[in-house]
This record gives sequence, C-alpha cells and structure tokens, in this order.
Amino acid sequence: MAATKYLIVIQANQSDVGKAVHGLLYGQELHEAGFEVEIVFDGLGTQWPDEFSKPEHPFNSLYREVLKAGIVKGGCQACSAFFEVSEKVEKAGVPLLGYETTGGHIPFAQYMKDGFTPIIL
Repeated sequence: MAATKYLIVIQANQSDVGKAVHGLLYGQELHEAGFEVEIVFDGLGTQWPDEFSKPEHPFNSLYREVLKAGIVKGGCQACSAFFEVSEKVEKAGVPLLGYETTGGHIPFAQYMKDGFTPIIL
C-alpha cells in the first residue's frame, strides 16, 4: 500500500535555500495531488518562516501559497526558542508546535504512529 500521508520537516540552515524551498514545493505538489501533507520547521529550519515572509524574498509567493493551503502546521517550539526566533516564527504566520512529553519539540513519534511518511530536508 502506497503512503498517502507525508510529514515534511524543513531543517535546512540559512545557506541551504534549495532544501528549504524544495520542502515547500514538495508539500505543495503532494497537497495538490490529493495527499495529506504537513510541513513543519525544525532545528535551524525555524529561521526560514521569517525569511520567506519578507515580501522581497524570491520565494515569498510560494510561502504565502503553502500557508494559504493550510499545510504549514508549525515551527518547533524548543528549536525556535533555542535559536531565538519564536516571535519571528509566529509573526510569519507559523504557530509554535511542541509538547511537554517531547521537551517542546515536534511530536515526531506521534506523526509516525499516525501513519505519516517523513521527508526531512
């Protein structure tokens, strides 16, 4: 049976725009093809919502499209705090996502239990 649910975890650092952008592109394509998809920003990837939300960023329109589609589910609460970007993540339209049982990190194991196939970029 083919996977129908995908979790895209964007961990790309600021020098790896290609990985971050492809996370958005893959999410958009999967969503438009009818798959269930959730995009989360994790680790250094929590710096991307602020960058993508800038009107002058070349991928701002793509970012706005995936936000509007509702497939961006959050930024890691713990990582956002560690990299001091929590306010910027929320200002960019991305809720903070983390659970007490995971130390404020995204609930990766729960995604796997729920049948998501991870794509980590």
